[in-house]
Amino acid sequence: MKRILFPILVLSLLQACQQQGLQKINFVSKGIPQQLELRGFETEDGGYLQAEEEYYLRSEMAVFGDHISVRLKMSLDNTKGHTVIVIGDNAFGISSWIAEDLDMEEDDKAIFLRGPSIDGAQFLGTLSELLEPDVPFELVMKYANGSLSYSIDGEEIYVGETTIPPAGMIQIEEWRGNLRIYDLVCEGQFKAPDAFYTKEFLLQRAEKSVAAAAERVKGDPNRPAYHFQPPANWNNDPNGMLFHDGYYHMFYQHNPYGDRWDWMHWGHARSPDLVHWEHLPIALWPSLERGERHCFSGSGYIMDNGDPILFYTSIGHENPEHWAATPLDKELMDWQKHPRNPLIVMEDHDGEHIEDWRDPFLFREAGETYMVIGGHPEDQGGSIMMYKALNPELTEWDYLGTPYTGEEGNWECPNFFKVEDKYVLIYSPHGRVEYYVGEMDFEAFEFKPIRHGNIDNGLNYYAPNTLQKGEQRRLLFGWIPDFKEDQGWQSAITVPRDLSLDDENYLVQVPVDELVKLRGEHQAFAALPAKPHIDMFQAEILIDLAGEGVDHLGFSFNDEDGDPYVVELTNRSFHFNDEEVEIVGVQLDRIEKLQIFLDRTVVEFFVNDGAQVATFVVYPDRENLDFQVFSKDKHAKLAAFDVWQLKSIW
Repeated sequence: MKRILFPILVLSLLQACQQQGLQKINFVSKGIPQQLELRGFETEDGGYLQAEEEYYLRSEMAVFGDHISVRLKMSLDNTKGHTVIVIGDNAFGISSWIAEDLDMEEDDKAIFLRGPSIDGAQFLGTLSELLEPDVPFELVMKYANGSLSYSIDGEEIYVGETTIPPAGMIQIEEWRGNLRIYDLVCEGQFKAPDAFYTKEFLLQRAEKSVAAAAERVKGDPNRPAYHFQPPANWNNDPNGMLFHDGYYHMFYQHNPYGDRWDWMHWGHARSPDLVHWEHLPIALWPSLERGERHCFSGSGYIMDNGDPILFYTSIGHENPEHWAATPLDKELMDWQKHPRNPLIVMEDHDGEHIEDWRDPFLFREAGETYMVIGGHPEDQGGSIMMYKALNPELTEWDYLGTPYTGEEGNWECPNFFKVEDKYVLIYSPHGRVEYYVGEMDFEAFEFKPIRHGNIDNGLNYYAPNTLQKGEQRRLLFGWIPDFKEDQGWQSAITVPRDLSLDDENYLVQVPVDELVKLRGEHQAFAALPAKPHIDMFQAEILIDLAGEGVDHLGFSFNDEDGDPYVVELTNRSFHFNDEEVEIVGVQLDRIEKLQIFLDRTVVEFFVNDGAQVATFVVYPDRENLDFQVFSKDKHAKLAAFDVWQLKSIW
């Protein structure tokens, strides 16, 4: 048995790959790899490659052309997690994780297909239906004249037409299983990755995919009308929030190739008023030629010279890395990866290993620039790791340590910033987003919390990011997940919220005043209960309760099944039908004011001028909404009850 440490280079093959016309590479022949980068594989005397548990294989040539054929003979056993075979940047995957989402048998796995050439994620069947453990099978992908097919042992499992040909690397990625590769043969045209994966090619391919999907979804009545979304496909975390030259810039996690999580790019939009948004070209793309698979979350920052810069977590390497990007034009339409990337790597921690290390956020204190990154040191809870910039260009950083560690297992998407004279730490611990307000001692290098609470008490909210305008204004944007699957789009961004602190140093969030621009037709009511008429489930409702307020307030409407969906508010908890959410943080003595934003399938509401906030997703009955507001307090009095129909932001 021979351990493979480095890929074997064949000069004659390199020369042949530059020629036009159909070429053929036998990547695996009698256990000897050609033009493959390997990790975790061994060669066996029987003439195959073998890997266990965690492994990685990648061809050192990219395949493309009008006619492509890839044949892979292999066997799998004990696939506990997730095995992905990437051919021309399209993934054929075997996953127990997706099986859990599909409520399959406990020991079975889902087989799926997704990628630039696939119209959405395709569920092809189960492992037990298509494959036998530890029995060799032959997977073949063929592409010709716009037609793409996959087959197992000669039986087609997928046939589809595509406007985006399969093109790119061949990869087999971890995780957790025993794998044998007997043969890997590819026919097509070939180039070295750095020549093939140009910025222009990668961005044009992504934009083409989004444009095609946008045509299919633009008339969907379930898409929110005034909550931001990309033109189509998947989005998650808001990233890189900036105010620059009169525009608010929003970047966001974006999969341009489907409506499920994968292929993380940074989408980009801008607004002059926080209300109306203009879609801009995709800003950041995975640099596949450098092994980058995803551009994970991060933040935007204005440097001392007034120029903007983006920082993000680069995924695809042995450990996460932190990269930067800078604009090539004053309009911030065109971005370039920083030539000195990576700027921060795991080795910068003096031997300390950080698990789940990602999502940089920058802030300024006393003329110095700092950064926090989320994750957790080994054998510790969720934490913020802090760094200090050593030069104005922000290319050199010093690791300062961990100023605060929490009780949760891991922290994602930390934001650390000043409001008035206090520091606010916001983090996403794989559950409800939480915050601390406190003091930051930069000499002792310690964050000292004095207040703690939830950012949002709803059912569908995660991974917020903030934007600073000037010295006084701090804005918060959050991700709204968990819409229906397979719609051609997924997720949205909350309305922007202005942040402040109350008299007891709890965080307060209110919808920005600029949203009044969307108000249209108006209704007013004088008593509860009330049943406003709401067209298209697009409205703002403002209820001001006179005197001392009430102990209970609720609103309800019919969901798409015609059943009542009831939301009830008390001073200690919120109820969403049968689910109760206990309020963490400031407790409400009485409910004095309620502001509700209804946007087709999104509901956001703000209690007592932003003392508590909640966001959730629900699909309404479009024929009989039957919206009404009520209270169990028979003596409830109204100072005002106003309803405005709201216009679209597009």
